[in-house]
Amino acid sequence: MKHWFLVICGILAGCGSINSEMVPGGNLLDTAPRTNSELMHPEWGYVTTPYVASNRVVQPRTAPQEMTQGTTSLEMFLNRHHIAYEAISGEHLMVRLKEQVHFKTGSAQLSLQSQDWIRNLGHYLAGRSDVDVVIDGHTDSTGRASFNDRLSEKRAEEVEKQLLATNLPRQRIFSRGFGEYVPQCSNATSTGKACNRRVELMLIVGQ
Repeated sequence: MKHWFLVICGILAGCGSINSEMVPGGNLLDTAPRTNSELMHPEWGYVTTPYVASNRVVQPRTAPQEMTQGTTSLEMFLNRHHIAYEAISGEHLMVRLKEQVHFKTGSAQLSLQSQDWIRNLGHYLAGRSDVDVVIDGHTDSTGRASFNDRLSEKRAEEVEKQLLATNLPRQRIFSRGFGEYVPQCSNATSTGKACNRRVELMLIVGQ
């Protein structure tokens, strides 16, 4: 009986020593990454699984009161002018406009309807100092790739020109062209090609 008692005590003591050595620092939460910059692969945060600690990462970056009011003002403007959008949370709040600018084949000319809502947006943003604009130009697959590269840039520049005409500072606008390489629809049909001849706008709301 005494022999078995000593064996059991030895096992329990061994488990206790192993347990204390295996836990670094005592509390695992103290070593957990608190921001995306601390993660080795921050893009994993976009995977929606029950084990992604998205609330703990996003919580410290809750917007201050003035940013919340600014965001609400932007949303009210977009809703009032019937401009569809999608808000994307991150290091900065990003608002992707679902309203896009579309073009005829081989053209960078804006329609009057597009000019109207882009200018309205520019006049609003000119009164804000916390919103930057990213303009992405795209083409369909018609023609040579080198031609489409330049055409996509010209389309983005035309939208940029409309915004600059509203006194929106140039340093708050960034335009770029992707040519035919980021299609939104299939280039196999005329409808799909018309979908791909577009300019997209992203608004980045600073803190």
